[in-house]
Amino acid sequence: MAALAAGPAGAAEEISFNMAWLPQGSVAGPIIAEAKGWFDEAGLDVTLSRGYGGSRTANEVDQGMFTVGYVDPINVGLNRQNGGSLRMIGVINGVWPAGVCYVKKDDGDQRDIDDLIGLKMGGGAASPVHNILPAWLEMNGRKHDEIPLLRLEPAVVDASLLEGRIDLAECWRASNRAVLQKIAREAGKQVGWIEYSDHGLDAYGSGFVATEASIAEKPEALRAFLKASYRGYEFAMEEPEAAADILIAAYPSLDREITLQQIKELASLLAPSGKVETTFDTDRIGATHALMVKAFDLKPDAVKPDQLFTNALAE
Repeated sequence: MAALAAGPAGAAEEISFNMAWLPQGSVAGPIIAEAKGWFDEAGLDVTLSRGYGGSRTANEVDQGMFTVGYVDPINVGLNRQNGGSLRMIGVINGVWPAGVCYVKKDDGDQRDIDDLIGLKMGGGAASPVHNILPAWLEMNGRKHDEIPLLRLEPAVVDASLLEGRIDLAECWRASNRAVLQKIAREAGKQVGWIEYSDHGLDAYGSGFVATEASIAEKPEALRAFLKASYRGYEFAMEEPEAAADILIAAYPSLDREITLQQIKELASLLAPSGKVETTFDTDRIGATHALMVKAFDLKPDAVKPDQLFTNALAE
């Protein structure tokens, strides 16, 4: 009887995490924490699940299907504008991780924004590129439509770029950029890129999100989840080869070369200032909110900058 009574009191807290896409370097922190047993040490029973895009992940977390998700602030803002209750609870991408990729003509083909004007750019039908690129062009003194945009099926964007059917494609650090580069190498080509963040786009990318209800009801469990996950990210930056081995062991279908490159790209996102940033800077949140208002028609009075995040749980 005593043993039965003690069991529930010591039961692990269940946390479910939606990775927003397939397992990859961008979500190495939680994967490594799970493999190393750090969630178990923290008294957590964590389930990691693949996702189907940031918008769907935001909705699934808001509906209580997952406790935590990998979601960008744009989807958090749109969720709240539509009556949702998501908040970012921890930073992963301290800078916007996307850029504009192109196939190089030769080794010295390094382009600037002016070199992209008039070229055709392709993006997935639901990709934020269709909103981000026009706003970014205007930030840099160009007209919003000087780079024509085509809506494509996501699965054909990279192939369309390499085959010359489009001139430009959006590519993401710690995600599809490594995939695109490997496919290009196998085709005897090279990929170059321009980072949005190097040309005026000062905004947070995806991070950990949860609902207001979860934040209120299980703050200690969320703190423990974040602490273990950031421990995993720090391990990945310090020992990228070992981290790649862990991800491959957990998900054998992953390509090690691509996974290793994704992990190596994490440092520029997690620690843009040279130190891992887990909490949000109010000025950068303000810049992120301004981008959302400009690019996504977010109603500025409907969602305030301080409603996008909380620093109460991350250390």
